Amino acid sequence: MIRQRMLKFKNRLFRINDEEPLSKLSLCVIIALDLFILFVVFQGLDDHTRQLTSPAEYVPYECREVLIQNNWTEANRISKLQNLVLADYNNYSYQYTSQFESSRIQKMHPVCREFFKKIQAISQDKKILDLFKTLAQLEVKKNQFTSGFKETKDVYDTSLLENIAENDTKEDKLSSISSSMKDKEQQIELFNSQILDIEKQLNAEDKIKDLWAFIQSEDAARRDLLIKDFKNSEFRYPFKELLWQMLFLLPLFILFYFWGVRSVAKDAKLQILISAHLIVISFIPIFFKILKTVLDLIPRHFFKKFFEILTALHIVAIWHYLVIIASIGCALIAIYIIQNKIFNKHRLQLKRLAKGKCYHCGKNLPPHATSCPFCGADQQRNCPTCNQRTFIAGDYCARCGKPLES
Repeated sequence: MIRQRMLKFKNRLFRINDEEPLSKLSLCVIIALDLFILFVVFQGLDDHTRQLTSPAEYVPYECREVLIQNNWTEANRISKLQNLVLADYNNYSYQYTSQFESSRIQKMHPVCREFFKKIQAISQDKKILDLFKTLAQLEVKKNQFTSGFKETKDVYDTSLLENIAENDTKEDKLSSISSSMKDKEQQIELFNSQILDIEKQLNAEDKIKDLWAFIQSEDAARRDLLIKDFKNSEFRYPFKELLWQMLFLLPLFILFYFWGVRSVAKDAKLQILISAHLIVISFIPIFFKILKTVLDLIPRHFFKKFFEILTALHIVAIWHYLVIIASIGCALIAIYIIQNKIFNKHRLQLKRLAKGKCYHCGKNLPPHATSCPFCGADQQRNCPTCNQRTFIAGDYCARCGKPLES
C-alpha cells in the first residue's frame, strides 16, 4: 500500500497523466518554480527565526566579556568603551542596526540591559561623544606618525651601517634623517599627552564613573546568575528554535498537502502536478531543520559527558567519524529499501518493456525482435494459460490478458 502510494506520488511529479507525460520545457518551468519557492521559504524562515531571541542576543558578547570574563581593565577599558560608544557613528551602512535599538535592548538579560543602557546614556551625551571622537582622531594620527617613525628609523639604521662599511665621513644625510626622527618622536609624545588628557576628562565624567562602578562591583551572585541564565538559554534555544520554525513550515506543508488531496479528488491534472512539487519543496526544510536540531542536540545535551571526554582527549574527530558511519549505514538501508521495495528489478523490466527496450540489458530492440541482438536474452515465453508467446517482463499475457505466474 505504501509502495503504491509512493509510486503514484512519484508519477505526479513528472507526468500530468498516463497519456500525457510532462515535456522537458514544462519540467524546466516546474524546477524553476521549485527553486524560487524553496528560496522564498528559506528566506522567510530566516526572517521568522530572527524574531526569536537567541542566546547571543540575550547575553551579548560585550556583556559576557565585561561581567563574566572580566576582560575590561583600567588599561583597556577606555578603548573598549570607545568602540561601543562610536559604533553607531562609525557604521553608516543601510543594513546596520544600532546595538542600542530599543527592541534589541529589551531582548537582553536584565543585567546586560542595565549595562547597555548605561553605555547608551554615555553615547547620547554630546560632550562625551565629542571627546571620544577627538580621542579616535588623535589615535589615528598617532598611529600614522608611529608608522612613519619606524620607517624613518629603519632608513637611519640602514644608512648608518652603509656609512660604517664604506668609511663614509659624510654626516649630512644621517643628520637629516635623525632630525626627522626627533620631530616625529616629539609629535608622538604630544599625541600621547593629548590622549592622556582626554582620557582623564572622560574618567572624570559622572556617567562613565557610574559605568566603572557598575563593572567593578565585586558581585559574585550577579556573575553566577548571568552564567546560569546564559547556559539555560543555550540549552533551551534549539528546542524553541525548532518549534518556532515548525510554526512557519508546517502550515505551508499542510496547506500544500490538502491542496494536493483536493486536486486528486477533483482530478485537476495541472493542480496535482504543481501541488505534488510544492509538497516536496515544503518538506525539504522541515527535514533538514529537524536533522540539524538532532545533530546539534545529540553531542551537546544527550551525549554531553561523552562529548566532553572526547574534547578533553582531543579526539573530537571520533564523533564526526561515527556520524559519517551512521549516515552511510542509513543511506545503505534507504537504497536497499528503494531498490528492492520501490524501484525493484521487476519494475525496471516493466519500464524497459514499455519503452521497447530489452528487459535484460536495456538497449533498444529492433521492431518485432523476439531476442535481444545485443545480449541474446529471449524477450518472450509461453503463457501458462493460453500457451501463446508473450513478453517475459509483462505481468499479463499479451494474447489472453490473464496474469502471468512469477
